[in-house]
Amino acid sequence: MKKIIILVTSLLIVLTLTGCDDFGSYVEEIELESLEEVTETETLEQVIVTDLYEYAVNWGSVSALSSESLTLEAMLVYAIEDEYSAYAEYEYILDNFDVTKPFSNIINAEASHVEMLLPHFETYELLVPYNDAQNHLLHVIDIEDTFRTGVLAEILNIDMYNLFLEQELPDDVRDTFIALRDASIKHLVAFEKNLAKYE
Repeated sequence: MKKIIILVTSLLIVLTLTGCDDFGSYVEEIELESLEEVTETETLEQVIVTDLYEYAVNWGSVSALSSESLTLEAMLVYAIEDEYSAYAEYEYILDNFDVTKPFSNIINAEASHVEMLLPHFETYELLVPYNDAQNHLLHVIDIEDTFRTGVLAEILNIDMYNLFLEQELPDDVRDTFIALRDASIKHLVAFEKNLAKYE
């Protein structure tokens, strides 16, 4: 339940930033198990919830934040999946919308984040997961929404790494998770600044 609260709190922060004032009453009763019941997407809020449920199925930060078992392997898998997703999402945005910065800078950082995680799979003799990020993209409606998506992705990424850092970790993995979280904090600031131009 604690992890569900973290996830819902993250969503509320994002939606507050984006001006979705009526979303609080809609989401406060939602648990991950019930998200699959959301079938209509008549509002932006419902689109986000539906997207996040689809995004969450055994994948990335949303799945990590709802996990009941965070082994070292699970954390490394969730981490690299989330970095795969950030790269794929920002690549999609750059290809389909008339926007460059900060996506053009941050996408290069996401590629380096994947490279930072890969040695740990070798060190701990773990299988590197297949990059299925194209099947976990979030909806983007317009240029303003590209920045909302960036804010959402980075908040969830930061929350994921903060959760991981509460666990028992080898020092090398802990150092990587700290570095990746701190990079995401910088990315979040960049996306928030751009989003604020539309408010």
